[in-house]
Formats: sequence, structure tokens, C-alpha cells
Amino acid sequence: MRAAVFHIAFVVMTVAMFPDVAVLFDQLAGPWLVYVAGALLSAALLAHARVAPRLPANPAWMVALTALAIAQLATPWVPMVFHSAITLALVAAVVMVLLRLGPRVGSLYDAGLVPGILAFFALTALLSRSIAITASLAAAGLMHPAIARVPPPMANVIAAAFVVAAFVVASGIRHRALQPCPAKAWLGAGLAVFVVAAAAAHFPAAAAYAGHALLAAHVMLFAGAVYLLSHLLPRRAADELA
Repeated sequence: MRAAVFHIAFVVMTVAMFPDVAVLFDQLAGPWLVYVAGALLSAALLAHARVAPRLPANPAWMVALTALAIAQLATPWVPMVFHSAITLALVAAVVMVLLRLGPRVGSLYDAGLVPGILAFFALTALLSRSIAITASLAAAGLMHPAIARVPPPMANVIAAAFVVAAFVVASGIRHRALQPCPAKAWLGAGLAVFVVAAAAAHFPAAAAYAGHALLAAHVMLFAGAVYLLSHLLPRRAADELA
């Protein structure tokens, strides 16, 4: 039951974090297709990361995920000013569950260090592509005039960087060991493609190709983030003193 609830919430979160793909699929075959694609991607990631058997036993997390997933599905009928907040709340709940997973069997003693700098920049790129934070702030009338003068994509990257920095500090992931997983490879590749594609997007001749590259980077960063967050070992006092 826990695995089913988490998977459904994860699928809803995945679709919410790929708004550009959702629009494309809606134009091709209707809104249901994006949920099929999200379910397949989620099932592959969660199965390879062996998330289901390691989920926390506390039922409160499943209740929270259910409520937030329903709220996310109801966003078409909710004012835009609340969209980013609802999506961020669902993402935060899924992340909190991933951070509470039990250790993966078979690799407990092969853990290494968390790639802190890579994780910060990669998660910032992922969040900036996933949620229009500054658009919601502007809709709520909370946008500072100085930020309003910054180009929207860059302003959203800056806002995402602040959110990710707060998450890194609050969660303490830089003090946690990382079990063997492909997180570094996915995050590194995704960040490299993101930087090159973002630069190429400024040239009209390469704009179309840059859009496809940004989508590929988005998928790679998402996969890397899931692997990273699902393979962190519990915090230890010795790690924080190191």
C-alpha cells in the first residue's frame, strides 16, 4: 500500500515538474498520455533505485503525499499564484520521504562523499526548469523591482538557487554519505548539457536544437536527483564534525 501511494504521488510530481512535456503531450494525444509517460519513467527509476522496500513505515507521510497529490491535480482550478507553492510542497514531501529511506542492502560499507558542489548546481538547474517560481511571485505581487529587471529564465535560476541552498543547509545532505549509485554521472551529464543548451538557446540558428537538449538535460537531472536523494545514508555526528 505504501509503495502504491508513493508511486502515484511520485508520478503526479513528475508530471508537474515537466510542464513543457505536459503541454506537448496534451497537444498530441490529450492529457492522459503525459501521465502514462510519467508512470513509466517513475516506475523505472523507483524500481532501479529499489525505493519501495525502503520506504518509511510512518503512515503520516503517505497521508501527506495523498493530500498534496490531490492538491496538485486540482491546480487547473486554483489561481496561478498558488501553483508553484503547491508543486513545491509536493516536491518537498517526496524529497522528505526519499531522505528517510532505509539503507540499500548490499552496499552499506561502500559509501562515499556527497558531491556537494555538483549537487547544488545540478539541483538548481533542475528546479529552475521544473517550477516557475518567479512567475508565481510576480502573480502574487511579491516580485522585487530589481529582480523584475532580470530576464525571466535567469531570475528563475537565481530563485531556484536560493531554494536549493536553503534545502542543502536544512537537510544536511552535505554531511551524509552516499551509497554507490549513478547519481554523479546523471547529474554531471545533465548539468553539462544544460549549460551548453542554455548558451546555445541565445543563437536563433540553434534555438530549436537547444530546446530539445534542455529537455534531455531536464530528464538527466531529474534521474540524478532521484538517485542522489534515494541513496543517502542517515546522518552521523562523526560526519558533521568532519
